[in-house]
Amino acid sequence: MLGKSILSYLPVNLANMLTAFGTIAILTRLLEPAEFGIYAVAMITMQFVHMGLFTWMEAAMARFQARAEREDDVASHLKTLYILGGVTGVVGFIVIMAALNFTPLSSELVFVLYFALASTCLQVLLNLGMEAHKAAHRIKRYSLSFSSHTLISFTLGILFILFTPLNAAAPFAGIICGLLIVGGIDLLFMLKRMRGGQYQAKKAKTYFVYGAPLCIGLLLSYALNSADVYLIAAMMGEASAGEYNAGYNLANRSLEILFVWVSMAVTPVVVTTMEKHGTQESKDVLKNYGATLLWIAVPAATGIALVAKDAGFILGEGVRDNAVMVMPWIALAGLINGCMTYYVHRAFMLSGQTQKFVWALVVPVILNLGLNVLLIPQHGLMGAVWATILSYTLAIIIATILARRDYPLPIPVAAAFQILAANALMAVTVYILPLHNMTPGFLTLVIKGAVGVAVYLLACWILNIADCRNIIRGFLSRFSQPSIIEPAE
Repeated sequence: MLGKSILSYLPVNLANMLTAFGTIAILTRLLEPAEFGIYAVAMITMQFVHMGLFTWMEAAMARFQARAEREDDVASHLKTLYILGGVTGVVGFIVIMAALNFTPLSSELVFVLYFALASTCLQVLLNLGMEAHKAAHRIKRYSLSFSSHTLISFTLGILFILFTPLNAAAPFAGIICGLLIVGGIDLLFMLKRMRGGQYQAKKAKTYFVYGAPLCIGLLLSYALNSADVYLIAAMMGEASAGEYNAGYNLANRSLEILFVWVSMAVTPVVVTTMEKHGTQESKDVLKNYGATLLWIAVPAATGIALVAKDAGFILGEGVRDNAVMVMPWIALAGLINGCMTYYVHRAFMLSGQTQKFVWALVVPVILNLGLNVLLIPQHGLMGAVWATILSYTLAIIIATILARRDYPLPIPVAAAFQILAANALMAVTVYILPLHNMTPGFLTLVIKGAVGVAVYLLACWILNIADCRNIIRGFLSRFSQPSIIEPAE
């Protein structure tokens, strides 16, 4: 069941991979390092604002859709959240645009922020629809809408860089256009689902009480992930921030795509199981999910570390050297963060104890900021990397302890040891390949990647780690069947 759900989201993640790597490869070539640094700061700021204003509604859509279906009140559930999203988006846009006129930031950064923050005020309406589709298991509609928006935004953003003077603002202009096109179409679909529904203040209060702690927690989590870019820009300049962000994105974004892929497929299944069958059944699903997550993410992180220099050709020359230097360590940090965010934090969502999600992050964020201030002046970009790894390690320990107090979060220990053994075999095999005299690049990347995947999958197949035989069989059958049956809408 999990394998089929994961494979159903393959088109979305192919689009994510294309745009993630394409964005890094193209922007680091078309933009100067300082311009890419401005783009990175604007992107991070956009995410902060979106999390602060809108993610509580998106979280509530994902968590309460199954309950609304059980209570036969989906129309009011949707209408309540869409009205909240629309009003917050309009008010947020007015306040943000006015506030930008009084900031002491550089005119170049403010110009880019106009586009970035305007896009996030539109994004909420599309995101609510995407969360509703996932929660209702409308996989085809979600995949088509999300992939279309991703590809349209990416394509238009690049065209705007090439043919307009927008420069670092161009990718955000592309996002706005993609939202107007795809978001408008999806909104028409969702309006039909809202017919007969009413805005319910009681529901709105329930959603806010549930989602607000998650919102604050996500802000803290993102501060843990990205505050170092602000500090690097302040201490070392925007060009250095661009170099760090390029390496961080190439390594961490690769892992995040995999974590999101598995999570978007399994989280709705876990929530539905919890609502319909109870805690014990959801625990069984979650344990299989955890094993699958490790089975995919651990070798991916190891592979990124092993081929960091070989993958450097993806980046523009202006940011390449320092970006490649931090990538192996960012892969380790991304693995720790992904296991925490996409596995451990699911326990807070299922137990409803979302306020503890916030407290699990307070100390790690403070530690991260302090270590960055201390280490960046002495060790440059590597100081930021070490601060990140130490902070993530503390964060996942605290989160696991707190999460298990209210929900029996399973730890797939046996699967983890098997995965680490197969991963070690893969790493040793790739490391001893006689490629040291070859210039790092696309060819060595392909050879190392092919050998690593083959060795790892063979070891996993023999041991059937994380029930991988069914996942691999499902992957192969995915391309031998004309389509996946869509659940009735």
